[in-house]
Amino acid sequence: MSKLHMKKLAVAVAALGAVAIGSGEAQAANTTGTFNVSITLTSTCTLGTVGAVNFAYTSAQGGAQPGTGGAFNVTCTNQFPYTFGLFAGATGATPPGTSTINVTDNQVALNYTLGLSAAGGTGNGASQSYNVTGTMGANQSGTCTTASCTNGTSTNAVQTLILNY
Repeated sequence: MSKLHMKKLAVAVAALGAVAIGSGEAQAANTTGTFNVSITLTSTCTLGTVGAVNFAYTSAQGGAQPGTGGAFNVTCTNQFPYTFGLFAGATGATPPGTSTINVTDNQVALNYTLGLSAAGGTGNGASQSYNVTGTMGANQSGTCTTASCTNGTSTNAVQTLILNY
C-alpha cells in the first residue's frame, strides 16, 4: 500500500470512529425568553369597631370630666395615607367630617365635645390603634328626676367616625 492510500485509510478510520462515538450521545440545546409581571394593587383601609365613649358626671361639678373608652383600630395598605373625621349623628355623614364635634345630649341635657387622638396616619399593613376622645365641661346641671340617670333612650347619643382614604 502506498503512503497516500495509508493516509486516506487512516483519515477514513478516524472519521468512522468519531461518528461511532458521537452517534450514541444527543446534543442538548436550550434557549430563554424574558417576560414582565404586571401587578395592579388597589389600596384599602378597614375600620374596626369603635368603642363607646363613657362619661361619669356629677351635676354642677367644678372641673371638666374626660371621657373614657372610644378605642378603635385601622388597618391600611402599607404606606397608604388616611385621615379621620367626626360627624354629629348616626345618619347623613358627609366626608371628610370635622376634627371635633359638640353635642348636647337630648335626654340628660349635658354638653360634651368629642375629638380624636390623631388626625390620621399612614398604613403599615398592620392594625393601628386610636381613640375618640371626649370632654364634658364643668358646672353643668343636667336634667334628671331621680338620684341617677343615664342617656339610654337619648335620640342623639350615636355619633359617626369617618375614615377617609
